[in-house]
Amino acid sequence: MWVGDLRITDSLFELTEQERNQGEAGREGMIDHLYLVGDYEAAASIPIGATLARLETENNLLPAAFYQVLTTNLYKWMRVYDYLDAQEHAEMWMEDLNDEELEASVYRKVDLEIPACIKRHAKTLKYGRARNLLQEITPHTSAARELVRRLLEMDAHGQGHEHAWPGQISEKDVPGIDGWLMDAENSRPGCLITWYENDAINACFDEEAQHMGENGPCQPNVALPIHLDVPMKRLDEEVRRVFDHAGAMLCSLASAAKIVEIIRDVYDEYLREHRIESGLPVEPGAAGVREE
Repeated sequence: MWVGDLRITDSLFELTEQERNQGEAGREGMIDHLYLVGDYEAAASIPIGATLARLETENNLLPAAFYQVLTTNLYKWMRVYDYLDAQEHAEMWMEDLNDEELEASVYRKVDLEIPACIKRHAKTLKYGRARNLLQEITPHTSAARELVRRLLEMDAHGQGHEHAWPGQISEKDVPGIDGWLMDAENSRPGCLITWYENDAINACFDEEAQHMGENGPCQPNVALPIHLDVPMKRLDEEVRRVFDHAGAMLCSLASAAKIVEIIRDVYDEYLREHRIESGLPVEPGAAGVREE
């Protein structure tokens, strides 16, 4: 489901053997930092549109609440590419299009394709209220109940944790981090949330994915430093903090994987009902999307 790795390393970037040898040759004394680093090699495909339509038959607020809590929790562990990223991409490219080109472009479809159940409540239904709604609503169908149960389980695993972006590491903690971040590109997404396959979100992601990493290494999705040049008691606390984060991440993503399986099952049912053949790839393709 999730294609990537979580590792303890002495470098925030993947290094070639030559780069590592050069770094070790120029190093004076012992290393003073280790890092918990998490990267994704491909974005897991989550075609959520059919699921949102199913949830709306249970309660008109349920789709937006579900989406808000799901994306909030996924964001704790990865960069999530969804309609908000597609909107940003589309707005940037639409500035250079004339009216005729704009009418024919996929960019204008990004806003048009947002489901009404999301558009109506996205700005007003924040995480706290959305989570409360999930706890209060009891869906009638077994699939909807299982989705809500798994999502609340995922949410519980992530309580107390925030996304450990490299940008949260201060220059004081890791000298040189600011310059390192300036030379790095944004993280590769760990998942791609679309309404349906081949929609406008997918088209925008495909365009962006072709150029990811061209101008420099991509930042890891997770980066937590462990300071080695500190008293033993503090070192023990830092190691516990880092491994607690890793454990919560793995448990949360295990619950998320069950949610995505249900979402894909609902989508497959939608395809059968509409006699559409799925085009989701089962292996990472050029766009970096993986279906399973």
